[in-house]
This record gives sequence, structure tokens and C-alpha cells, in this order.
Amino acid sequence: MNQDSYDDSSSISQSDEELGYNAKKVREIRIEPTQIEFPESYKMILHSIPTNCCEPGPLGLFSLAIGCCVLIAADFGWSNSGLLLRAPWLFWIPGVAQIIAGIFEIFRKNVFGSFAFTIYGALWCGIAWTYMHVVYAGVEDSHLELHHLGVVCIGYEIFSMILFIASLGLNTTFPIILGFIQVAVIALISHIFWGSSGVPIAIGLLVVCVFSYYTGFAVFINTIAGGHVISTGGPLLDWKKYVKKN
Repeated sequence: MNQDSYDDSSSISQSDEELGYNAKKVREIRIEPTQIEFPESYKMILHSIPTNCCEPGPLGLFSLAIGCCVLIAADFGWSNSGLLLRAPWLFWIPGVAQIIAGIFEIFRKNVFGSFAFTIYGALWCGIAWTYMHVVYAGVEDSHLELHHLGVVCIGYEIFSMILFIASLGLNTTFPIILGFIQVAVIALISHIFWGSSGVPIAIGLLVVCVFSYYTGFAVFINTIAGGHVISTGGPLLDWKKYVKKN
């Protein structure tokens, strides 16, 4: 039996040598990166991804402004339209359109724009989808429990604070937009949990609407002109000063 065991171990070590490595030195093995060959259909898809697309900022900003208009009309009582009539406009314009703008910002390697447009667009889509569920489920507004939406708004408030801090290094109008988005979100949280007035929500959205239109118009005209025509203000903070040097 000992002899058989010895023979087996010898055959194993011999097979290891035939494979070109020593089992006792497994930790020393280094796997070299290999070049993956994609099928031609995949190569066509990869080459079709745009790397130099147009400026998507105005699309996202104008969509945000129009979405604010829809909610402002309802909060101030200018429109008596029900949830079903608001839902499609909130879903397609500030929702889907902002997500599209965010995707193109990803292609342009714009970290701030891609995060802001896609995540805020998802929020608008979620709100519109909630409206549609309420309508088709036949739930009355007075019996609607929205604490889950309040928790979501708390998460978006934290995200908005992060974007606000980051925007201080971009220009002057972005911090104003994000600052009043936080005002509107905090007022919405208070309205959901404690039943406070919806007027502060409308005021915050009104300021966001005005500055989104202005900033979108400025970026739109500056892009068409190929230069600086309308100012959005300089950065309030220089983040490069805080970069650690090795």
C-alpha cells in the first residue's frame, strides 16, 4: 500500500511537471492579462457608442424646469388636474428626458451631470409611477399612506446635499438650483410626515424652475455660439486647492 501511495504521488508530481508548473509554487503563479476577441457584431456595437455627442445640459435643465411647472401649478392651485393628468408629463419630460441627458453625460465623461440627471430623472419617474398606481388602484388621496415616499425623499436630500457641495466648484447657478431643490425636498418631507403646508414646496420649485431655465438657456446659447455669451457665474470654491500631492 505504501508503495502504491508513493507511485500515485510520483504520477501526480510527474503530471504537474508535464503541465508546466510546480504544485508547491502555486502562489508564485501570475496570470497575465489576455486580449479578448469580440465577435464582429459586438465590435459594431462598441464602435457605434458615441464618444463625442452634443451638449445634453439644456435637455436636462429644461426638462427639470418643465417638471417644476407642472407641480407648481398644482401646489399653488392654478390647476385642478388630477394625478392621472400630471403623471405622463412628470414621467416623460423631467423623468425620461433627464435620464437620457444623464446617459449622454456619461459618454462625455461628465461625472456631475451624469449623476445629477440620471438620479433625479429616476425620482421623477418614481413619483409619476406612484401617481399612476394610486389612480389605477382606486386609492383616495385622503387614505394614501406616503411615508415610504418620505423616506425616499430623505435619501434624495442627502444626495442633493452631496451634489450641492460638489457644485460649489462649478459655477454660481448650480448651487442655487440644488440649494432650492433641498428646500423643496425638506418641505415635502415635512408635508408628508407632519402635514405642513405645501406652499414652501411650490416656492422652492419656483426658484428651481427660474434658474433651471436661465442656466439651460445660457448653456444652450453658449454652445451654439461656440463661446462665452451668457454668464452662469464663476465657481464659489476651487476644489483643486484641496487635491493632495504625493
